[in-house]
Amino acid sequence: MLPGGNTWQLCHREKAGAQMEHQMMNMFAVPLYRGALGRDFTAEEMQFFKAELSEPVQAISNYASANKKVLDAAAMKSIRAALQAHLEQYFKITFNTSNNVSLQITQSWLTRSQKGDAHHTHTHPNSVVSGVLYINLAPTDGINFYRNDDNVWYELLRQQDTYYNASRYFVQTGMGDIILFPSNVRHGVSEVTEQVDRVSLSFNTFFSGEIGREEFSNQLNIRLT
Repeated sequence: MLPGGNTWQLCHREKAGAQMEHQMMNMFAVPLYRGALGRDFTAEEMQFFKAELSEPVQAISNYASANKKVLDAAAMKSIRAALQAHLEQYFKITFNTSNNVSLQITQSWLTRSQKGDAHHTHTHPNSVVSGVLYINLAPTDGINFYRNDDNVWYELLRQQDTYYNASRYFVQTGMGDIILFPSNVRHGVSEVTEQVDRVSLSFNTFFSGEIGREEFSNQLNIRLT
């Protein structure tokens, strides 16, 4: 949801009383993608999630699977294919490159949060685009994204959150939703306040193929295994 509303827009025209007409434009957008698995999870997939989280490891304020390659499992073959298809769509829309390169999933893991747990604000180093698939969550739940205010040297009180001043951007999600976003964007999950096993599958990605240009002496050939 946008701060103060729920409408996506590229620009906003308005009149400031009788003074002057002006135009506000959103420049260099951060590409945030929402899709859906488009089906229910199978019994085999649900059993896999349960088994992987039967002995989770402690994270900072919740729990995660010890396995950091969950999408490599045979039970995850269909889900991995669906996530890769969404990733390719995201890559085509946002990068629109002529390089012979793609984004490939690297590490992947399950996260579990219960009442009183949260997911601290963080980024994902060594990744280009990160993603989340929501498996189980409360009726009103989602993910928070945060503006990088590290270099802001002033403080002003906001009368209303807008595209230009908001420090937090909340996206409500449901079971089966897929969220993709640049890995350097700070994000986290608020404290779980309901009696629910909140389960999600997260993954990172990196370039696989050719990037840069040979004539500029900055070409790299990257092959992920």
